[in-house]
Amino acid sequence: MLKYNLLFFLSAVVGSISVSAQELHSALQLRNSHLWRGLEVSAGFIYTGDVHLDFKNFYGGFWAGGNFDGSYKEFNHYIGYKNKKLVLELWDIYNFSPGATYNNKEYFNYSARETGRFWDFRSYYTMSEQFPLVLSWNTVVFGRDRNSINTENKYSTFVSGEYPVYKKESLEVRGRVGYSFALNNSNGEKNNFFAKDAGFNEISLILSKSFTIEGYKIPVGIWAMWNPVNNNAFLQFSVQAYSF
Repeated sequence: MLKYNLLFFLSAVVGSISVSAQELHSALQLRNSHLWRGLEVSAGFIYTGDVHLDFKNFYGGFWAGGNFDGSYKEFNHYIGYKNKKLVLELWDIYNFSPGATYNNKEYFNYSARETGRFWDFRSYYTMSEQFPLVLSWNTVVFGRDRNSINTENKYSTFVSGEYPVYKKESLEVRGRVGYSFALNNSNGEKNNFFAKDAGFNEISLILSKSFTIEGYKIPVGIWAMWNPVNNNAFLQFSVQAYSF
């Protein structure tokens, strides 16, 4: 039933938007790891790609990631709304890496107790152009974010603040601090989807710079991320192969 409700919602949104205003965008990145909210989802030589249709305020598309030895595979689709200050998104995330310990062999299984996917609600609010602090609230609203006895969703949540601490020409350094917790701890468990306990699970410095070679723009990035809750740290290097 949830699957059909989502499909109906998607068709209603798309049907209400003027197709003549659409724009197609895509990007491909190469990385040495895939980092996300205090976690290293996968390491190794990784590619991530995105393609989406932009209808001015509304948009929707697909995101995929994988590594070259086949141990990490992910395919997501998402819809979103944006205006000058606010961004709202709903992501349907499906990681079908071969070594997963959850059900990842039934793509269209939307049973809350059985599915290997999860729905991630995301929101971002930029304070102002003069003070470009981005506040974000993100909650796993459905799927494999369950308590240990598989009776209820935990609704694991990640909140963060991100700010450009340095910017000059094509060079930018951003700082981000994130805190994770579960909205529903009715079973007395401390862990959430992102960390083994509630707390500051991400402290990041993200450097990005664009180089131009023979008229071709190549953005590169370095991301240093610390997770105080899980007591680990990661460093990611990335290069954007193309974007339009």
